[in-house]
Amino acid sequence: MEPRRVTITGTRETKEESKDEKMVYSETCSDEILRVLDLPAAVEPAKVKATLKDGVLELDMTKAAPAKTVKGESKAVKVEAKVA
Repeated sequence: MEPRRVTITGTRETKEESKDEKMVYSETCSDEILRVLDLPAAVEPAKVKATLKDGVLELDMTKAAPAKTVKGESKAVKVEAKVA
């Protein structure tokens, strides 16, 4: 998280296995994503909250006051995942 930019990264892995009398079939799949989004206004990185629920990422951001914007400031945000 930066004042005017959000970077989203993620990894998804799936494994599938089936067996019958003569054969074992196993498949592993892995996907990675990287998205960088420029924001229309500066936000306060320390106040950003992220939640992931049912595959939907929700970001709650507070707009920064113009005088308090610090250029180059960044912060990692922990995502809370809720599995249904």
